[in-house]
Amino acid sequence: MKKLLTSVMVMICAFCAAIASNAGAVGAADDGPGAAAPGHLPYHINYDDLTAVLENTVLITGLSNRERAPDIKASLGSRMKAKRNVYTAYEGNRIWLEALEEEGVLVVLAMIRKSLERVPDDVPITSFSTAEQIAYWLNLHNVALLEELVQHSQNNMKRLLYGRDGMMNKKLVTVQGVPLSLNDIRFEIVARRWPSDPLIIYGFYEGVIGGPNIRKEAFTGEKLHTQLNANAFEFINSNRGTSLKAGKTARVSSLYERYAMFFPDFQKDLKAHLLAYLQPGPVRDKVEKARRLAPEVDDWSVASLRGNTRDYGGASQKNSSALATVRIAGSTNAAMNSSMLADSLASTVRNFSRFSLEQEQLLLQLNKQRMARTGNVRIEELQEIKERVEKNE
Repeated sequence: MKKLLTSVMVMICAFCAAIASNAGAVGAADDGPGAAAPGHLPYHINYDDLTAVLENTVLITGLSNRERAPDIKASLGSRMKAKRNVYTAYEGNRIWLEALEEEGVLVVLAMIRKSLERVPDDVPITSFSTAEQIAYWLNLHNVALLEELVQHSQNNMKRLLYGRDGMMNKKLVTVQGVPLSLNDIRFEIVARRWPSDPLIIYGFYEGVIGGPNIRKEAFTGEKLHTQLNANAFEFINSNRGTSLKAGKTARVSSLYERYAMFFPDFQKDLKAHLLAYLQPGPVRDKVEKARRLAPEVDDWSVASLRGNTRDYGGASQKNSSALATVRIAGSTNAAMNSSMLADSLASTVRNFSRFSLEQEQLLLQLNKQRMARTGNVRIEELQEIKERVEKNE
């Protein structure tokens, strides 16, 4: 399998030139996250390995009922008590970081990330439909963030994420020889190629309660629009996305300020976006009548099952308030279960391929044809991105 993948890597690189010869096919980025533009490869990239990890480590909490969590009381004999945002504490999916911290699972995450980094060496991402391209960058971003989050997390993640030397600015991935940070993926690649579709922002996981949900499945080209739409609906109809505030100002997530480039006329465009998803009720009425939207709602608590302020469990729940009652098993059992998870995931990923054997064989034949005509074996599709990134450093 290793030899086959190596040969496929070489042959598909050559195939990129043949794809580029279709005028306007490669690089077309206006067909939307749910569409497949004519001329793009009809293939789908396989993310079953990533989905296997997410299925085993993500707790689904369900749609928010906007319930306020009770205040945390100090423990008996102590004046100290943990802090939490009582309006968002019951919201958002959680990740089982304790399981991901197992050495074997960390190795699996690294294997997945490295495998995704190599995909453009096999075939240029721009050869796929827009939906496939976006799904690829979202998954690569989220795997890299998870890998970093497992090794570096704390109760308040704001500085760790967005400080001067924070996770978002670290060069965590390398694609076609180009070192990229998570911000490079977000803004230099995705936001520049698809600046008119704010739905994309709900696919970038931040590892905090106040950000978009992590899902129990990887993003795929086939289901991308449905997945992003579901994330947007859940987020906007939660206290993390929109909230009430006295006066004529409506409070919304600080997420929208971070992605202001998707809302050129910020107040007007953001209001229209939110109203397209908000359910009938007092929050929708508030947003609709608001003279101003204030992007000041946030919760920088790490979205971990451990919760930092209380214990959480691993069973799937149907509503957000279930986070108040779920519990994790004893530490011994939890360690044993996470070790078993590491072994299971490692065996899943070990011989994994992003393309089916049928796809590999066809691409191999196309590569041979291309080599016979031109001998061209590589296109540096990230060269322009590399130059932009280096210029901004």
